[in-house]
Amino acid sequence: MRLDDERRIKGFDGLRAIAFLFVFISHKFHQGTYASLGGDGVMLFFALSGLLITRILARTRVAVEAGETTTLAGLGRFYLRRSARIFPVYYATIGFFLIASLFVHFDGFEGGAPAAIMLYATNIYVFTTGHWVGHFNHFWTLAIEEQFYLLFAPLLLLTPSTAARHICVAFVVLGLVTQAGLEWAGASTKVIGLNPMTGFGYLALGGLAGLNLDRRAPAWLVSMPAQAIVALALLIVPLTVLKDEIVWRFYAPAVSAAAALLVFEIAENQASRFVALLETWPLRSLGRISYGCYIFHEFIHFYNVEAAARKFGLVFEAPDWISAPIELVFTIGLATVSWRFFERPIMAWAHRATPKAAPAAA
Repeated sequence: MRLDDERRIKGFDGLRAIAFLFVFISHKFHQGTYASLGGDGVMLFFALSGLLITRILARTRVAVEAGETTTLAGLGRFYLRRSARIFPVYYATIGFFLIASLFVHFDGFEGGAPAAIMLYATNIYVFTTGHWVGHFNHFWTLAIEEQFYLLFAPLLLLTPSTAARHICVAFVVLGLVTQAGLEWAGASTKVIGLNPMTGFGYLALGGLAGLNLDRRAPAWLVSMPAQAIVALALLIVPLTVLKDEIVWRFYAPAVSAAAALLVFEIAENQASRFVALLETWPLRSLGRISYGCYIFHEFIHFYNVEAAARKFGLVFEAPDWISAPIELVFTIGLATVSWRFFERPIMAWAHRATPKAAPAAA
């Protein structure tokens, strides 16, 4: 697949669905067995974002060098489209809680936390203060991605296209050095895991995968068995060898590399049966709304459903196992409504407002 190919990459929506389910399971089933599974889900999200964002920026830089657009126009187009994708539902959610917090207390949503969350600095707030932010904890991954966009996009668009791989390698090396230094200094897993530079390294690994899609890969590396082996490893290893969160954190770079390899394999071999599985309607549909699912899932709890039912005089006994499936159904329902009536229309407007690059003015 060539770097300038703008066709939708089959299998990526399905992979997003799996990444979300990994995170959902780790958050809803609090036993230690599943905790590391969420980390794998985050690495898949980082690999996907890194690959796609780097491809977009590299393609734009090539257009700049060809005189088809300007750096400023390319940067504006990138940020407008990214903002239309990630800001609306994020800030709508925060706005809801800001208003609701005038009447109800939310754990962790006090002091400087709301401001940090609004500024996409949740990760920095948590590891500098040592305090988690309640049901808003999962916003740390969104913060790292946004911080990466702010730094990475200008770097790729202001430097020659030939420098893109070197920039990604530099981010990966800096991330590894940062993690090694923090490990050596005895920093907590919280500081190591939420540090922006380690996260940037994980995203850059996905970027390297994206930049190498225009090179012919060995058939065995991208074959269906190879795809299945890497996918199964990402499922099984966190449930066995790396089920301890501290151990998982130490091997996080290897997990990130496996996630980047998987997205590379999928993009390079679009005709495999594994990709066909990822393209099935349930996974593809869930992946399309996975961003909303990710944002909403930590705010939807079965005990709230029970409390609401009691207000209408309905009291029922439900087994413990049923709470997570019901929460998943409510999460998917809310994300579906958000996607159809809120997110997708805004994205469509942004794409209309930012057409493909036109020749630059003389």
